Amino acid sequence: MRRTLFIGAFALGIVASLWATTLQKLSTDDMIRQSTGIVRAKVTGSYAAYLGRDIYTYYQLQVTETLKAGAAQSVTVAIPGGTAKGVRQMVPGAPVLKTGQEYVIFLWTSRSGLTQIIGLSQGLFGETTDASGNTILVRSASTGLVLNAAGQPVSDQPVAMSLAALRAEIASVLGASK
Repeated sequence: MRRTLFIGAFALGIVASLWATTLQKLSTDDMIRQSTGIVRAKVTGSYAAYLGRDIYTYYQLQVTETLKAGAAQSVTVAIPGGTAKGVRQMVPGAPVLKTGQEYVIFLWTSRSGLTQIIGLSQGLFGETTDASGNTILVRSASTGLVLNAAGQPVSDQPVAMSLAALRAEIASVLGASK
């Protein structure tokens, strides 16, 4: 009986680990360099569909400002997870965007043309306004297992910065890479 329970628990652990998400921790500078575009955009709609065996939620974005060239005025971004044909897949670390909400998004478009958010939730910042009327970008700490470049687990921290500071950092990073 104990052996059966042990084997069952072991098998459950293996299955659970298959669904875990592992993210490499990215700095803002890493995301600036690796992104194919950085935009401020408003979510105008969404739908979920299968892509192979996986479900993705596709969000339609209306770009209000381009912070790094590479994105059109309208973009569809694919985020793993969602509900399609009565089946729900959840991916730890995958953000859920809200229709009508405006975000700053670090985009990456693959050779196949699929556009995603860099580092799942790491590349998505919500917008708020401080008491002086300045736009502040915020994101929660990433969920799932986050690793540093050496592959060691690290804790992720929430991030808050002004839009002006991000613009300056983008200009600095892109200017230095030329």
